[in-house]
Amino acid sequence: MNTHSAYAFANPDDYINTTTVFGGVKKTILSKDFRGGQVGQLFGNTELDFTHADLAGVAILDIQQGFGEVKIRVPNDWWIETDTTQIFATVEDKRTNVQESFNSSKILVLRGPSVFGVIEILSGE
Repeated sequence: MNTHSAYAFANPDDYINTTTVFGGVKKTILSKDFRGGQVGQLFGNTELDFTHADLAGVAILDIQQGFGEVKIRVPNDWWIETDTTQIFATVEDKRTNVQESFNSSKILVLRGPSVFGVIEILSGE
C-alpha cells in the first residue's frame, strides 16, 4: 500500500472535503495556501467562503452534485475557471468588477458533474 499521496504531507487546512445528503454545509476557509478539495452533495446546499483565504497558482475544487446548490464566495483577485459537466444545471458567475482586480497567479478551477444543480460564484466584497 502506498502511503505517499498528494495529501500525506500537506497541511489539512489547505484542503476541503465535504459530503452532504439532504443537508447543508457552511464553511469559511482561512488557509493562506489553499490547494483544492472535493464537494459532494445530493439534495443539499453548500456555502464556501474563501474571502479570507489565499492561493498561489492553481487550486482544483471537484464538485459532484445532484439536486443542490453550491455558493462560492471568492476574493476579487481570484480567477475562476469552470470545467464542469452540466445536466439541467447552471454555473452563475455573479461577481462584479472581476476584470479590474483579476490576478492571473490565483486560479480556482471548478470541475465535476452537476445534475439539476446550481453553482453560484459571488464576490468577496
